[in-house]
Amino acid sequence: MTRAVPIVPIVEVKRRLDGSEARFACELVARPPAALVACYRFRDAGGPVDSYGWFWPRRPYLCYYMVRPRTGRLVAVRFDVVRDVALGVPGEVRYTDLLLDLWVRDGVATWEDDDELAAAAAAGLLTPHDRARIERARRTLARGHARIAAALRRALVALGRLPSAGTMGGPHDLGSSRRLAAPSRSS
Repeated sequence: MTRAVPIVPIVEVKRRLDGSEARFACELVARPPAALVACYRFRDAGGPVDSYGWFWPRRPYLCYYMVRPRTGRLVAVRFDVVRDVALGVPGEVRYTDLLLDLWVRDGVATWEDDDELAAAAAAGLLTPHDRARIERARRTLARGHARIAAALRRALVALGRLPSAGTMGGPHDLGSSRRLAAPSRSS
């Protein structure tokens, strides 16, 4: 007999540089050492999506690994550059968004929001520490996004959230292991 596993709610709190916040009701998936995994569910034009958010206090980014819930088919992987990731607040995971995102769709990696990053820099909203963190994340993700995403997929399989590689119902291209050129520095 299979025992029901209780759903543990958790709220993802995204702080913006202007001080505003967005809150997302999620399900706590796992709490490995020095990390947290939460699932946010939504629908897009293709149907339901389970977005597994991976949060680490020591990394300059977080990752959303988005799949179709029934098949485990990869929809996209998105890395957000962040700071101040806090896992210790009961029932919440908090972070400050530093605007720059790396999207990986159909194996193609694309940096997004460089324009917002440049505007924030021009408005004085980014500290020198923020700028250094952004550049560190660019370098790390440019050379390692596919490896990181593959490791997260393996972890989700081990957690029983995704089917194993032999039973996946479609393409799961995580992108090439070749290095992604980081775009020029934002001012």
